[in-house]
Amino acid sequence: MRTRLALPKHLASIASGLLLVAGLGTVGCATKREVVVPAPSALLAPQPDSAEASDSGVQIVVQTNAWDGYPRDLNADVIPLKVTIRNHGRHLLAVRYGNFILIAAEGRRYPDIPPYEITGHTYEHLQPRWAYSNAEYVSVPLPTKEMLERAISEGIVSRNETAGGFLYFHKPAPGSQTLSFRTVLVDAETGQTFGTIVVPLSLRPL
Repeated sequence: MRTRLALPKHLASIASGLLLVAGLGTVGCATKREVVVPAPSALLAPQPDSAEASDSGVQIVVQTNAWDGYPRDLNADVIPLKVTIRNHGRHLLAVRYGNFILIAAEGRRYPDIPPYEITGHTYEHLQPRWAYSNAEYVSVPLPTKEMLERAISEGIVSRNETAGGFLYFHKPAPGSQTLSFRTVLVDAETGQTFGTIVVPLSLRPL
């Protein structure tokens, strides 16, 4: 998560603009060189940039690059994945943030971040873009109201029901080209695990 340096008050007005422009140029370039996409081995779903997998009657569809809300540049700070859960099985499915995780090929794990636990700031270009120079950005504290409203809610997906929304993950370490989106299926009545769904993803250079 990007953070801002604390400066003495008498220097803030001079340095803030320079730091903001320099920080955006350096950090932005470093974090925007790769995007998450379905892996070549994934079973593609009808939605753009999406893949799916199933187990025990539960289907998970993961759509990458689907965030179109505020802040627009959210995936410079976290990975937002739009996830749809369809329960056609015999279990009541418990949806908990701890049941979702990204796993890199080297074994590093990136648990889902509950939306209300996301902290830090991002930078949003002032709108309309044509009216402002590249130096005119506004600091946006995270999470935004839209991030909270569009996140998947914890709860229960009953039989023959569908739930969906966004999950947020920390960006993988450099070099993590192969990822797995893993969902642990838990029975809401018994608390027992009854399956695991894995959707292969990868990082693609821009």
